[in-house]
Amino acid sequence: MDDLLSIGAFSRATLISANTLRAYHESGLLEPAAVDPRTGYRGYRAAQLGDAAVIRRLRELDVPLAGIRQVLAARDPAVTRRVLAEHHERTLAQRARLERILRDTGELLAGPAVLTPAVVTEQTMPPMWAFTVTGKAREDEFAHFLGQAYPALYAAIAEAGAVASGPAGALFPVEYRDEPAPVTAYVPARGGTERLAGGRFAVADFVGPYRDMSAGYRALGAWLAGTGLAIAGRVRENYLVGPGDEVPEDNYRTQICWPLRALED
Repeated sequence: MDDLLSIGAFSRATLISANTLRAYHESGLLEPAAVDPRTGYRGYRAAQLGDAAVIRRLRELDVPLAGIRQVLAARDPAVTRRVLAEHHERTLAQRARLERILRDTGELLAGPAVLTPAVVTEQTMPPMWAFTVTGKAREDEFAHFLGQAYPALYAAIAEAGAVASGPAGALFPVEYRDEPAPVTAYVPARGGTERLAGGRFAVADFVGPYRDMSAGYRALGAWLAGTGLAIAGRVRENYLVGPGDEVPEDNYRTQICWPLRALED
C-alpha cells in the first residue's frame, strides 16, 4: 500500500473526517482502493480525491446519497443536472413547508387561542326550514363545493321571494371518510324547502381559521367521552362569522353541532 494515501492523509487532503470516510466505505459510496486484510487499514489513490471533492460539495448541499451515487456512477453532466434539478425542486418544497410553519407559528404566537380547547355546551335547538343543496366531496373539496353552493342558495332564496333567517351552514356525515361523502350546504330561510330537525346537541363555538377547526372537533370528542351519549345524525357547522364578513381568519367563528342520542344498552 506504499503508493496509496492512508485514511488519515486522505481525510486531511479531502477535509472529510475519517469516521465519515469509513461510513462512505460501508455504504459503498466511496470505497478505498485497498484494505489491508491483516490490519484493516484503508488506502486511497490520489485519483479518488476528485470523487471525494464531489461528494463533499454535494453533501454540503444536502444532496441525498442516492443522488450522489448516480452522479459518480454516470460521470455525465446531463445526469448531474438532473440530480441537481430534482434536489432543487425538493428544496423549494421544503422551503415552502418551512415558510408555512413559520407563518402559522407566528400567527399562533400572536393569538394562541386556537390551541385552547373550545368550550362545549349542551343545547336544545328548534327545527328550522332552509334552502339546501347536496353533493359529494372529499375533505379537500369541501371549500370548493360550499363556495359554489352558497351563491346558488342565496339566488334561489331571492328568486323564491324568501328571506334568510340565519347564518349559512353545512351538514357532514357522522363518520369521517377519506372518499367523497354527501355534504349538504344550507341557508336557513322562512319559506325554505327542507326541514332540518331540531333536538339535543353538543355545541362547540370555535374561533379561528377553518384549517384549525379540528381543535373544535377534538373538544367535542373529549366532551362526549364517558357521557353515555352518541352522535345521532349528521353533524352541523354554522358559519357565524366567515369570509363574507371581511374579518381576519383568526376572527372566523364557527358553531360545530353534534346531534345527541343515548347509547343503546
